[in-house]
Amino acid sequence: MPSMLVKINDIDTIANKVKVTQLDIDDYGSIVPIKELELNMSADETIPLTLKNSSFAAIFTSENDERTIILATGMTLDELNQEKSKTIAKANATQN
Repeated sequence: MPSMLVKINDIDTIANKVKVTQLDIDDYGSIVPIKELELNMSADETIPLTLKNSSFAAIFTSENDERTIILATGMTLDELNQEKSKTIAKANATQN
């Protein structure tokens, strides 16, 4: 099940689509935008609700259709900062 970190830009609950920016965290803890995507939301009612209540999310897509979100976990800015700290620590550990 492919996963990615995203910033939620726009949600269309009628068309069941969401526009996101795929993000990465580099070794210095900077958030790097990768690309803009328009993804489909599965029929699960919790996905649009989760995405509406979050600025950032970890999303998981179907292996058969990488454009369809099958699971979403909202992230607060504090949780995103924790992920940045983990990335920096891991990068520092591999350099030593």
